[in-house]
Amino acid sequence: MTFRILFALVLCSLSLSGADEHRDQWRSVADALILTPPESYPFNWGEGVQHIGLMKIYERTKDTRYADYVEKWTALYLGRDIKELLNIDGKRRPERQGYCGHWSPGTAILYLHQARGKPEHLKLAESVADFIRAGAERSPEGGLGHWLGSHQYWVDTLYMACPLLTGLGKLQRKPEYIEDAAGQILSYAKHMQEEKNGLFYHIWDWSKNERSPSLWGRGNGWVLMSIADTMEFLPRKHKSYAPLRQVALQMAAGLKTTQDAGGMWHTVLDDHASYPESSATSMFCYGLLKLVRLKVLPASGNVDMARKAWKAVNERYVENGVVKGVSAGTGPGNSEHYKKIPLGSQTWGAGAYLMAGSEMDRLR
Repeated sequence: MTFRILFALVLCSLSLSGADEHRDQWRSVADALILTPPESYPFNWGEGVQHIGLMKIYERTKDTRYADYVEKWTALYLGRDIKELLNIDGKRRPERQGYCGHWSPGTAILYLHQARGKPEHLKLAESVADFIRAGAERSPEGGLGHWLGSHQYWVDTLYMACPLLTGLGKLQRKPEYIEDAAGQILSYAKHMQEEKNGLFYHIWDWSKNERSPSLWGRGNGWVLMSIADTMEFLPRKHKSYAPLRQVALQMAAGLKTTQDAGGMWHTVLDDHASYPESSATSMFCYGLLKLVRLKVLPASGNVDMARKAWKAVNERYVENGVVKGVSAGTGPGNSEHYKKIPLGSQTWGAGAYLMAGSEMDRLR
């Protein structure tokens, strides 16, 4: 055997072992989730992310149990009044009428439709997108508000909207949906991306032209995943492609300088006195690997960052099918504020972890 062939075999072996190292843990999380009665999960943002994660692992494994579970959960909401589901009527939380947190389930349900082809699933996903397009609050430049009357960009809003808009845009040949998603990210970047390190602040109030002071970890995860899911369907010749790629490159550079020695990112990215946070770390793993796969980001450096993150989350925060080290629901504030948010196991942490695993699995 020549040296060249032997070297190639060694590289292949290393690649496979690195991707397979935590595959059993990845599946154990999905297997544990589907033991919970689906009616335990409301039509809300964390549950949407969790079910997106289940559809991502279904996509890779073709294990029908995962899609079956998402279908059972979706069935609970078919035929329900969309005004109620999205809190458009304000009955559930009058102070957050039309809150974007109720949009992410639409993405999971769109993925379910793509897997099963049932028109009732598509209809529900379309209803969510219809509100985003025509009913949600918009800034004077067209950016989505966090709820009706908020007058604020929150980084979470991007992920609640962009994957659904781009997925439907591709499926139904509606380029204006993809254009809208790309425009959201660029508008948010204009007002919220820090020039020095490429990372994003939590909120910007367009009525006051003020933004919150800290670089929230999971918030940046929402942004990077939104960029990845939007650029998946954005033609390279599109006018927004190069600007979006630049936003991604700047983010990746900032993430390189803020990842800790153990592979984690912290809940305040530039403050390592704040705790390491597993959902942000999983989100960055997913976003980096997907953007590399799409040839938006270079593989050099970014794959290593993601591998290190995946290893750290699995070795420190996954136990008996449960993803721990996830910060609770988080509003904006200073660095001390984020440090006080409790850690635990959350739906959005499990979903982000399953999504990260789906991209790691592609390295096999």
